[in-house]
Amino acid sequence: MADLSQRATLERRRAARAAAVAAEFEGRLNTDPASLRPLCSRLAELHRRLEARHLSAARLHEAYASSLDRWAIDDDLTADVPTFIDAVASAVGRRSASVTLLDRNGDESLVATSDATARLAHDVEFVMEEGPARDVAARLRPLRVDSFELLERWPRYGPAVADHGVGSLIGLPLRQEPGSCFGALCIFDPSPRGAANVAAISGRVADALTHTVLNLPGAISDDEVPAVPLFDGADFHATVNRAAGIVAATLGCDLTDAVALLRARAFADGLPMETLAHRVIEGDVQI
Repeated sequence: MADLSQRATLERRRAARAAAVAAEFEGRLNTDPASLRPLCSRLAELHRRLEARHLSAARLHEAYASSLDRWAIDDDLTADVPTFIDAVASAVGRRSASVTLLDRNGDESLVATSDATARLAHDVEFVMEEGPARDVAARLRPLRVDSFELLERWPRYGPAVADHGVGSLIGLPLRQEPGSCFGALCIFDPSPRGAANVAAISGRVADALTHTVLNLPGAISDDEVPAVPLFDGADFHATVNRAAGIVAATLGCDLTDAVALLRARAFADGLPMETLAHRVIEGDVQI
């Protein structure tokens, strides 16, 4: 928790520096020659965005630290340890959020989910091969989908998540430069029409995740596994990959075909992908 406090303090210092620079350029709007004022305005706006980014990151780290403090003194020994993705969901005022990271080939490498709804939504997207994370990563644009569009936009994914309480959702790409995307933040809302303020807050949180939380030196290692608390305990893909290896060895096929077979079996049996993968690993199910 000391590390989280240090990160929050550092982010607040960065926010303060950005605010000071922004204030300086804002002051120069009244004193500099007219020819320089557009430049001063752009630089002031840039540093205000940096201020907001670092403040959002600080609040995420502080919220996570606070949730860990509360868990540590709670008498409920059965309570799950809070995770960073829980703080992300809390920051946007919703319970259900997911962050999916993509590898260099655009395939999922890791996912973090805040609750059962977000886990189910990700699992359905993984099995059906359609959904918000895929769309925002491919199109490099945020999306906001209300209930009436949910079923039309994704004929297979939409009804499945709607049946489990998702009324609307927001998806945002995680990108540090134009033309590329290394992941997606998705927020799932039980209401049929997502609130505009949730979309705005989600945008700021996605910006903070992209440029601070997931952009620390050494945050992403050579095997693309993040060394940050956001993905502590994220083992979905490790489990699926292990099961796929068993299927590939048994049937003599490659891993891509093995994952496709697991997807088809999960869909046919109506099982969560991770549940099926665990059963394959334990020898209870053969593909």
